[in-house]
Amino acid sequence: MKYLLAVDGSDQSLDATRAFEALSPAESLKILNVVNVPGIPYPAMGAGVAKDLATTVELAMKEEGERVLDQAVSLLPLHPGSVSKQLEMGTPAESILKLAQDEKVDLVVMGARGLGLIREQIFGSVSHRVMTHAPCSTLLIKQPIRKVKKVLIPIESHEDTEAILAFFKKNPFRESCSITVLHVLPMVQPVWPVGAMIPSDFRKEMIGYAEKFTQVLCIELERLGQQAKGLAVEGAPSAAIVEEVRKTKPDLLMMRTNSHSEVSRFFLGSVSHSVAHHTDCSLLLVQA
Repeated sequence: MKYLLAVDGSDQSLDATRAFEALSPAESLKILNVVNVPGIPYPAMGAGVAKDLATTVELAMKEEGERVLDQAVSLLPLHPGSVSKQLEMGTPAESILKLAQDEKVDLVVMGARGLGLIREQIFGSVSHRVMTHAPCSTLLIKQPIRKVKKVLIPIESHEDTEAILAFFKKNPFRESCSITVLHVLPMVQPVWPVGAMIPSDFRKEMIGYAEKFTQVLCIELERLGQQAKGLAVEGAPSAAIVEEVRKTKPDLLMMRTNSHSEVSRFFLGSVSHSVAHHTDCSLLLVQA
């Protein structure tokens, strides 16, 4: 696995670094800190003074950035694999996305600062932009992780199954996991108006089919050394996933990103984005 760890010195950034205790040793691990130097807000001051102040601020931020990188290295587990540090000047989200593309990274790991719109407006939406536009899978750390023992994997389609399997074949975790594969049936509740008119026998048949659908992935995961069980539930996808997270408290929620068609997005919204904003569980978005 080729990793990119984005750090900024925040508590969740430190948690993201410590999460490598649960991840397999790296083929390569690039630790990135991005220094975004603010503009000088007082244009009335002399040009020379403004330039000196800007230089002083930039130097101090670079020094702090190097300290953050050194701290991240010190928090990695023993034998983390091949590790290198990189300090960049610029906009955090754009720098992360560019480096992930240039280095052909398998997984971006970063802290997810805050939940909801208010905190995003305060802290910016770096994690939101990265999870939306990353060319690879993304792990957003919201709670400290030392081991990944319990994983919840919602799936909607066969494409989801293929993407999840491809990711597990890279052996991303140090230990095997206990996995619940979840499929949500949105049409058996009045999410769509026709849901209220489905006969009970046909609803049972649909649940049975959904359970068999989850077993396809469970069988393949068990062949890879994981423990897996399937679960089919009724309801609106986002709400059902959030409720299952609340009940089972997994260490990690894993979903395929970009799994919905344009029609699905129009009616249901982006499930992965909705779940990311309504649960405090760490989230691994698998890129197809």
